[in-house]
Amino acid sequence: MLRYGVGRLLGLIPVLLAAVILTFLANQAVPGDPITGLLSDQSGDAALEARLRAAYGLDRPLWQQFVDYILGVLQGDFGLSFRFAQMPVIDIIGEGLLISPVLALSALAIAFPLGMLLGTIAAIRQNSWVDTSIILVLVAGISVPNFALASFLVYIFAFQLDWVPVAGWGSFSQAVIPITLLVVPTSAYIARLNRTYMLEVLRTDYIRTARAKGLREKIVIWRHAVRNTLVPLLTTVGIILGGLLSGTFVVETIFNIPGLGSLAIQAIFARDYPVTMAIVLLFTVFYAGINLIVDLLYSAIDPRIRLGDRTA
Repeated sequence: MLRYGVGRLLGLIPVLLAAVILTFLANQAVPGDPITGLLSDQSGDAALEARLRAAYGLDRPLWQQFVDYILGVLQGDFGLSFRFAQMPVIDIIGEGLLISPVLALSALAIAFPLGMLLGTIAAIRQNSWVDTSIILVLVAGISVPNFALASFLVYIFAFQLDWVPVAGWGSFSQAVIPITLLVVPTSAYIARLNRTYMLEVLRTDYIRTARAKGLREKIVIWRHAVRNTLVPLLTTVGIILGGLLSGTFVVETIFNIPGLGSLAIQAIFARDYPVTMAIVLLFTVFYAGINLIVDLLYSAIDPRIRLGDRTA
């Protein structure tokens, strides 16, 4: 297990390096000169332009800029912002560094057990009115666009009931609607998957054997069947979390939340490439990290799995 974990950690190095290279090359491929944008009405000041190019390292050869960027990233230095002249990128993204992961992980922590519960109930009551009702709700949860659901939630809970504020960040009440907006489609997706996996497990021989032994139905379902649906569900957690992190871009923009998603949107429109590159790298780290954790959880859930053990 330890050998496997170390191997997976080392395997993240080329992934992160590829992300750095791609974001750096994408930055270079974008048309336009960021220094010209910084100078604005002072574009004729050659001395100021030279100083800015030297401050941002743009007067150096491309290979040296890349090496300097790699060395800076390894030290937690993502360079200087173009939008906020000569302000370190890490200072700009520092406030929102935890907001996007907190939103995504909170939504996942609610959506995963909720989706498992709904999927399990639907599978147990297959082809009944309960199953049909749950499926209709799940289809609606996946199909309704985020912006439409956001408008509905704001209208009901903020305007009609006055339970929560419309936008902002910093309190529990301000997080309710954004997290709900992420939970609804995610729990619906997990529930549909779990229903499929549960129906397959309920038809297996060991479930029929457990019932033949006289075990109570609750024990058969929750101790044997549910546990065996966890492994295939965990394989999708990394993809689901990636979708949640991407979903924070929309949610943070709608509700004026100062997370990495809204910062990325602002940086893209302002052509602040250092900030955009830093956020892309951080999201890559988040995504790779959760996939590593999921891989390590496999053997804890299913003792038959011995990751990294060649003798098993």
